[in-house]
Amino acid sequence: MEEKRKLKFIFYAFVLLLIIGIIGYMKLLEIDFVDALYMTVITISTVGFTELGKTSNKSEIFSVIMIFLGVGIVGYAFTTVVAMLVEGKFLDLWKGNKMERKIAALNNHYIICGSGELAEVIINKFIDEKLDFVVITDKHEDLDDYSHHNILVIEGHSTEEEILEKAGVTKAKGLISTLDSEVDNIVTVLTARNLNKKIYIIANSITKAGSKKLLKVGANKTLSAVEISGKRMASLMIKPNIISFLDVATRIGDVELDLEEVIIKKDSYLENKTILQAQIPQKTGLIVLAIKKI
Repeated sequence: MEEKRKLKFIFYAFVLLLIIGIIGYMKLLEIDFVDALYMTVITISTVGFTELGKTSNKSEIFSVIMIFLGVGIVGYAFTTVVAMLVEGKFLDLWKGNKMERKIAALNNHYIICGSGELAEVIINKFIDEKLDFVVITDKHEDLDDYSHHNILVIEGHSTEEEILEKAGVTKAKGLISTLDSEVDNIVTVLTARNLNKKIYIIANSITKAGSKKLLKVGANKTLSAVEISGKRMASLMIKPNIISFLDVATRIGDVELDLEEVIIKKDSYLENKTILQAQIPQKTGLIVLAIKKI
């Protein structure tokens, strides 16, 4: 966050000013470390206590420079802190630190790269499914919006290793790249795959050539939002009754029926049983559409 960078700058500026002052006064006034620290503090704070050591023209000029630097840094620090208090930024900083701790504690979660309209649909679906996920965005307005709605979010570019690591890519279960740029999607996928060989990656492809490149650099699946929408619109125009039937078949009132994948593990009571023997519809109310042996 910008506020955190400002506070870090103020802290480092003060530390650097103290170091310069201490070293300068130790050499110019020929005093020890404690006395040099004392001289530095009273100079940059302009309190005007008794000076130590043997003063000279060089030491006086040095003191003038230290005063100007001190007043400038103190003035900047004061205005920054007041502005953050008025705008409630300290609360946002506290929430940001809390969010970073939550993200660090995640495991087997999902990462959504991007915050456009496509990402919004995915985010809403993940929220409905109550899944653990992190959003990476470089849009400050989306960052504020997500954080205020208790969505875990990281500001930055998903093309950078540091940002992906902050999102917990090494512990993540899956990653979806929805960036607007084909190049950014490719770099994101390549970087994520290098950091985690097992993560399942889905990327948005803008062109057919881009889809092939995404698969080459490590994506497990690629989808084109434009192509899917286009085919859907064409089907609605050419075969409206069939598409309408499929829509009705996957909905009962306001309830949407979902397709789920279930893996039968070794030593399960379903192992080596036929559908008739398993009696899944009778016991669970579920309908088995297909079985695939691995």
